[in-house]
Amino acid sequence: MKTSLAKNTIYLSIGNILTKGINLLMIPLFSSWLSTEDYGTFDLYCTYIALLIPIISLSSGEAIFRFAIDETNKDEQSKYISAGLLINLLLLGIIVLAIGYYSIMSEWSMGLPFILFLIVGILNTHLLSFLRAIKKLTLFSITSVVNTIVIAVSVTLFVLVQQLGLKGIIYGYTCGLAAGCLLIILLTKYPSYIRMGLVDRPALAQMLHYSLPLIPNNVSWWVINISDRIIINFFLGTASNGIYALAYKIPSFFAFLFSSFNISWQETAVSAIHSDERESYFNQILNSTISTIISFCCGILALNYFLFEYIFDARYHSGYLYSPILITAILFNSLIQYFGGIQTSLKRTKENGLSTLAGAIINIVLNLVFIKLFDLFAAAISSLIANMSICLIRYYYLTNTFRFRIERQVLLHIVFYLYMLISCYVATCVPWATFNLILTSLFFLYINWEYVMRIISKLSFIKTRTR
Repeated sequence: MKTSLAKNTIYLSIGNILTKGINLLMIPLFSSWLSTEDYGTFDLYCTYIALLIPIISLSSGEAIFRFAIDETNKDEQSKYISAGLLINLLLLGIIVLAIGYYSIMSEWSMGLPFILFLIVGILNTHLLSFLRAIKKLTLFSITSVVNTIVIAVSVTLFVLVQQLGLKGIIYGYTCGLAAGCLLIILLTKYPSYIRMGLVDRPALAQMLHYSLPLIPNNVSWWVINISDRIIINFFLGTASNGIYALAYKIPSFFAFLFSSFNISWQETAVSAIHSDERESYFNQILNSTISTIISFCCGILALNYFLFEYIFDARYHSGYLYSPILITAILFNSLIQYFGGIQTSLKRTKENGLSTLAGAIINIVLNLVFIKLFDLFAAAISSLIANMSICLIRYYYLTNTFRFRIERQVLLHIVFYLYMLISCYVATCVPWATFNLILTSLFFLYINWEYVMRIISKLSFIKTRTR
């Protein structure tokens, strides 16, 4: 099981590293091409898309993964995959008509770009769930890279060359997601899995029973991760939202990288849940996960000074204050995904949903109470407290089934993280920031040496095969 988890994580990490590398190069360009208002508005549209996707799909993507992955017969897989597509198409048609009517009546000029963005977003989410269900994680990783490359090229064409501004960046992202969808359809022969005649009421009922509790779970995640920006936009304006959005991009790099582990972990946890040694295995993965998360987060903290001083546009400089808090929130978010993977393997979607709902309520209340007093600090700290709360609740739920133990060396790693977190606010000169960067690089290699060597080995193998 551990070998399978490591193998899948490595394949996904390679794709995510390439994807995030390209994204990192493009952020300074996007931030200079667009005004803070346009960048903030685009980020706001992305939040609406993120909210609509789980509602329109009824979170059927998670059900497709959980039920189809257990099947070895293609007909049985097709039944669940087709049922998921049917749910998506029916509800998407209704929402698209409603948005189209609203945009015509209100003369909303962004109606068509938004609808196209929503359609490809829904299809992309469905197809990625399909890839996980049929265990095509390598293609899952390749698709992310293709998405990012096409987005980079398309946004450059539409925004820099065609001067389309806000519409241009939306069209660019739409083209990138559409390219990924086309790649999946062509390389997996996806149409052969679509057999609407196999869809029956028991299959739909089974999927909905599993997925419906995930809707409030996913919506609650939207509240925690994204509602900050809506509140910021309302109370502080789109310019402040643009600054916060850029500050959030830094921790989101790590969150995206950790998603490699999360995707692999869900698959592995399903296989491990019936093992007699599952508690020992889960503890082993927990301790290695905490150390790995800390090593990544420390690296991002060490880069914080250089990114905001020398890379990002000066208009976004104040974002360096909020990024360390948001990085810490993502650290807890990663642990939430670890505990959530175990809950998923136990099919306890209701408990996942309740914990996330509690976090969402905490996030909104703290935001609304303190946003006027502490500005963007309120949004960042409310996200951190919300993630800490969910993590503790999920841990508590699982203590009824498992006993978790944190090793002593992991506690030392936590102390080092606290040093790096404090340094972000006091290491405001190049020599100290450089020292911390070297220190965290050594720390990262110490923690992840075996993992890094495996990635290098895989990359060397791929390079040799392509010659």
